[in-house]
Amino acid sequence: MKDHFNDKKMQFDEQLPKEENVPNRPKCVLEAFEYIVEVAEDSKLSEEFMKKIELHLKYASRKLKLSSIQTVLLALFVDRSEDSSIRISEIASYTGCRTTKILRLSAEIDVLEKMHYVRASRSCMNSLTYRVPSDVLEALKKNQPYVYNVEPIADLQSFFDRFSELMTEKDNNEITYQTLLTQTNEHLAEIKTTYFMRTLERFQLEEEELLLFIFMAHLFVEHQDDRIGFRDIMNLYDNDKIPYWCKNDLRNRTSELFEYNLIENVNEDGMARSDCFKLTEYAKTDLLAELNLIVKAKAEHSLIKFDSFTEKRLIYSGSEQRQINELSSILSADRFKKVQSRLQNAGMRTGFCCLFYGSPGTGKTETVYQIARATGRHILRVDVNEIKSCWVGESEQNIKKLFDRYRTICKEMSHVPILLFNEADAILGVRMEGATRAVDKMENSIQNIILQEMETIEGIMIATTNLTNNLDKAFERRFLYKIHFNRPTVEARTQIWQSMLPSLKENDAHTLASQFDLSGGEIENIIRKYTVNTILSGNDDIDLSSIIEMCRNERISNSSRIKIGF
Repeated sequence: MKDHFNDKKMQFDEQLPKEENVPNRPKCVLEAFEYIVEVAEDSKLSEEFMKKIELHLKYASRKLKLSSIQTVLLALFVDRSEDSSIRISEIASYTGCRTTKILRLSAEIDVLEKMHYVRASRSCMNSLTYRVPSDVLEALKKNQPYVYNVEPIADLQSFFDRFSELMTEKDNNEITYQTLLTQTNEHLAEIKTTYFMRTLERFQLEEEELLLFIFMAHLFVEHQDDRIGFRDIMNLYDNDKIPYWCKNDLRNRTSELFEYNLIENVNEDGMARSDCFKLTEYAKTDLLAELNLIVKAKAEHSLIKFDSFTEKRLIYSGSEQRQINELSSILSADRFKKVQSRLQNAGMRTGFCCLFYGSPGTGKTETVYQIARATGRHILRVDVNEIKSCWVGESEQNIKKLFDRYRTICKEMSHVPILLFNEADAILGVRMEGATRAVDKMENSIQNIILQEMETIEGIMIATTNLTNNLDKAFERRFLYKIHFNRPTVEARTQIWQSMLPSLKENDAHTLASQFDLSGGEIENIIRKYTVNTILSGNDDIDLSSIIEMCRNERISNSSRIKIGF
C-alpha cells in the first residue's frame, strides 16, 4: 500500500514543472520587460515563446493596460530606448522573424504610438523609425503606466505654444501634414470665442489656406520672422514639397491671404519680392492684438530660459576656474550694468564678446549654460547651419536678421540675454583672400557682418569652438575674454567620474581616469548609457567591468579604416 502511494506521488511530481524552470513573479514592469526581451531572442515570437513568458506578460500587460503582443513589442522598443531611430528590421532580426511578420503587427505598434509609448518618424525617404520618449521611461521606472496628458488650450497664446510643439514634431517627421492640419483645426475649435478666431471665420478661408496663414503667423509670433520665403514654407509640407496651388497662388498674389490683407510681399529697394512674404500690419496689430505683441514683441518666447538648465558641478583647472569665476561675476545682474556704464563713460565699447575654445567634450557649451543659470540670463542660441542657405544673398540676410532680433530683445528685456554661437568653427576660421567661388564669398560676407556687429553689440555674445590654430586674427582682437578649455588631467577625470557617479568608489574612479584619457563629455556619455542599462536591468550595484567595456567602445577606432589614394 505504501509503495503504491509512493508510485502515485512520483507520477504526480513528474507532471509538475521543475522549480528551476518556473520564473519568479516579477516585482516591476522593467523586470518583466527584461525577462521578455531575454526570452524573445531568436524566438520568432512563437506560441511557445508566449507560453514561456506568460507570468511576466500578464503582470506587465495588466499594469500597462496593453494587449499581450503590444506589451511584447513595447518591451523590445524599451530595450533599444537608447537609440532614437529604432527600425522594424532590428526588432525582426533580434527575434529571428522575417521583417514582414513584424510589419503585420503594425496595427499594434500604431496603438503604442497613439498612446504615446513610442513616437514614429516618417522621413522623406519612406524610412520609418521609432523612439521611446524619456517621459515613458520615467513612468516605467516608477512602475506606472504612461499617461499622455495634454493641457487644454485656454487662449491665443497657448494655441501658438501648442502649434509650435506640433511644428517641432513635424520637423522631426513624427507627424504628417494631414495630422498637423487635423490637430490644428481641433485646437482652433478650442479658441473659437477669441477675437482672432471669430475674425478668421468671417473670411471663410479654405482649411489648407488657413493652415498656411497659421504657419506664417507662427513664424512671426515665435521668431519675429518678417521675411518668409519658400524655403521656410517647405517645412510645412510632407517631403518639403510645396503644392503647386500654394506656390502659384503666392507668386501671382491670387491667394485669399492677400485679398483679406493678412500677408504682403517683402519690399526691397522699392521692389516687391514675389518669393518673400510677411504678415501685414493689420495682421500683427489687429488680428494678433490679444497677444500684445507690440508691447512685448514675443522676445522671451524663442529664448532658452535660464532656469531650464540643471545645476551641474563642472571640474576645471585653476586658471580656467579663475577666468570663469571672474566672467560670471561681471555678468551678474548688478555688476554688469555698472561695468557697462563705466565703459560708456570712458568712451569704450559696452558689449562683451567672449570665446570659449578647446577640445570637444571639455565643457565649453555646458559652462555657458551654467553661467546663464547663475546670472539669471536667458540664451538665444544660434545654429550656424540654419543660418547658411544655398540661395544667393539669403545667408547674409539671415545673419543680419539675427543681430537685429537680438538688439530688439535686449531693448525689451531688463536682463540682457546671452547670444550663443555654439560650435562656431565654420564662421571663425581665417577668411579667404581673393575669393572667387560663390561659397567662399558667402563665407567671407557672413564673417564680415559678424565682425561689424561685434564692434557695436551692446549685449553679451559667447562663441564656442574647437579651433585652436585657425582662428581669424580679426575675430581674436574682438573677443574680450578668451578662455581655453584643456582636456582634464587624471585628477580632474577622477573628480568628474565621482561627481557624475557618486556611488563609484574613489579607487575605481582613479582606475578609470588613469586607464582612459576621456573628456568630460565622453565620461558623461558613458554614464548616461550605463544609467540606461541599470534602469532596464533594475540593478543599481556598480558593475565596473561593464563601465570599462563602455569606455573601450566610446571612441570609434580608425585602425581599420581603408586608405584610399597614394
